[in-house]
Amino acid sequence: MANSSLSGQYTVLMDARGRISFPAPFRAAIGETLYISPDLYQKILVVRSEADYIAFSDHIREEGVKNGDHEDDINEDIRDFCRMTAMVSPDKNGRITVPDELIRHAGITSGKAVVIGLVDHAEIWDSEELAAYEKKREETRALRRALREQERAARYRAHQKEVEAE
Repeated sequence: MANSSLSGQYTVLMDARGRISFPAPFRAAIGETLYISPDLYQKILVVRSEADYIAFSDHIREEGVKNGDHEDDINEDIRDFCRMTAMVSPDKNGRITVPDELIRHAGITSGKAVVIGLVDHAEIWDSEELAAYEKKREETRALRRALREQERAARYRAHQKEVEAE
């Protein structure tokens, strides 16, 4: 990756050919060649520099070794990662073309994508998927806060009973 880190969020339109205007600050940070991979756990795309792409494939190998996976399985995981990754370069207008299979993976059906910087890589989300994710995340946070408050109240009541018993 180039010298700067990635932060911020940009909403971009995706045309019928799968082209989006990739944010200029992100292009400057990542470089002229972008590696776009599907995230294995969420309906998003991950955009990396060449160095980060290589580092992530090394990470896959290291995790496989650490987990005691068979060498053939580790190689298959790396092969799948590389096979599913597209190497693209922005055109003179800063647009990149996202391959159809990656568009399908991310569920970018609204025609609007959101590009988010995450220090050393970027994510591409369908705008509606991101809104649903953020809503679910906020609901989960609210539930956690409520549970913590219930636990605190229960500890307080238990403490009050101990004080009264003394």
